[in-house]
Amino acid sequence: MDAVQTTTPAAAATTPAAAPADPTVKPGYQTTEFWMTAAATVVGLAIASGVIPTTGYWPSVVALVVSAFAAMGYTVSRTVVKNG
Repeated sequence: MDAVQTTTPAAAATTPAAAPADPTVKPGYQTTEFWMTAAATVVGLAIASGVIPTTGYWPSVVALVVSAFAAMGYTVSRTVVKNG
């Protein structure tokens, strides 16, 4: 009895393989952008949580929003760098 082949040789040949990582791209933790984003996020969260006291409600809201945008911006920039 013959085994049933689930993938044709032609389909296997056209399946894209994972692209090799670019050796010139440094790991994220070795970049200045990572450390600046980490600092902005930590300070923003410290202000938003009340660890660093502020007067009023709005500085906490602004700090939280800025820290979220910094983290999202870093994620987008690393995606662009890695995708070339």
